[in-house]
Amino acid sequence: MPATARRWVEESRAWVAEKQRQGRYQGRNGYEAVRFLSKCGEWASVRPEAVTEGDLWAIIGHIGGTAPKTRRFYLALLGSFLSALGNWVVQTSGIRRKFPNRPMNTPALAGDERDAILNAAQGPERLVLSLLANARRPIEVRRALVSDVDLTSVPPTMKVRTKGGGGQVTAVRALNQTAVRELAWWLPLRATWGERAREDSGNLVCRWEGDRLVGVSSAYLARLLAKAESRAGLSRHPLYSFRRGAATMLRERGAEWEDIRDALCHRSISTTEQYVSPLLAQKRAPRVMALLDAPIPANG
Repeated sequence: MPATARRWVEESRAWVAEKQRQGRYQGRNGYEAVRFLSKCGEWASVRPEAVTEGDLWAIIGHIGGTAPKTRRFYLALLGSFLSALGNWVVQTSGIRRKFPNRPMNTPALAGDERDAILNAAQGPERLVLSLLANARRPIEVRRALVSDVDLTSVPPTMKVRTKGGGGQVTAVRALNQTAVRELAWWLPLRATWGERAREDSGNLVCRWEGDRLVGVSSAYLARLLAKAESRAGLSRHPLYSFRRGAATMLRERGAEWEDIRDALCHRSISTTEQYVSPLLAQKRAPRVMALLDAPIPANG
């Protein structure tokens, strides 16, 4: 086996093994990840760290099936693997957008609905929803550790473990006053829980499992959101509607694209524009179509 292909096999096995220690890529999924990434070493004649956009297209040509969703799935897998080695070519090239998974149908939460949900939230719901309203992804809320928060800095900040970062800190972002307020009461309570627990995972958002404190799932976050929505008398929204609502609100209130990119932890402005522009168009559409309304006939 050529040295380059052997490198793909070795690195992919090590990467999948680490993911499995984190509870991911178990069973058949782990086998398929190793199989696909090992094949990439045959299809691309370069080491993983040196893969370019041209190499990505060469790999795509060997992926079975023509469904865009299939190719997008393998590109996501490849992007996660390569970024762990410091190569962000899948993300920066924007190649996954050439193979759309599904239409962008997750709504952007309107500001008045967001405020109503936050006002109705209780206990841990308040913390979780304030972080989501701070433009954080659900996975970033789940991965956050107590040690990531610094309320003494000016401004207060939180380290962010972004999607594709393998659970490592990849950015530090300022917190708005809503999140600071909720963290100010949560952290002392969280410290008390940590003193009582036999084991503590260190997660900022956590739950009791017997006498241990453990991290939470996306389903757990969704249940907290559903409870707050029920009290507010609103219909169900997906978790991502908070992030999309924050993105559109920033642009509508005059934030520059560079600042929105940084708030969302995107790697390029083009990604931010492609993320936000359709959401703004969705919000404008009803007002635009209203321009076509015929005048109401006067009573004769």
